[in-house]
Amino acid sequence: MSNAVFSPAWGSTQSIANSATATAATLLPRNANAIILTNTSATARTHVVVTIYTSDSDADAAVAGGGGTAPTTSSGLPILPNQQVAVYCGPGPSVIRTIATAADGNIIITPANVS
Repeated sequence: MSNAVFSPAWGSTQSIANSATATAATLLPRNANAIILTNTSATARTHVVVTIYTSDSDADAAVAGGGGTAPTTSSGLPILPNQQVAVYCGPGPSVIRTIATAADGNIIITPANVS
């Protein structure tokens, strides 16, 4: 059991529609080191990959060019239907990409800091 403090990045929650094809890279707030992922679908499993970059310019270029590691429905972190998980991503500029087993519901991304 951890006594870590979870502090959401207020006003930074994003929602990405579940899609059966990999989504474009979405930049996570640079001051966040963790995310809460909520899958609103009743049927689709969503897979998530977070790619951490060494510089802000690399992360910006990845978003502009659709980069980041593309997940498949057999790779990445699976978020089951109607489930929520917390993930520590570590510090640094990062992007998130998702894919789902069906175009149903959304993946809601709430950035946070854990200390």
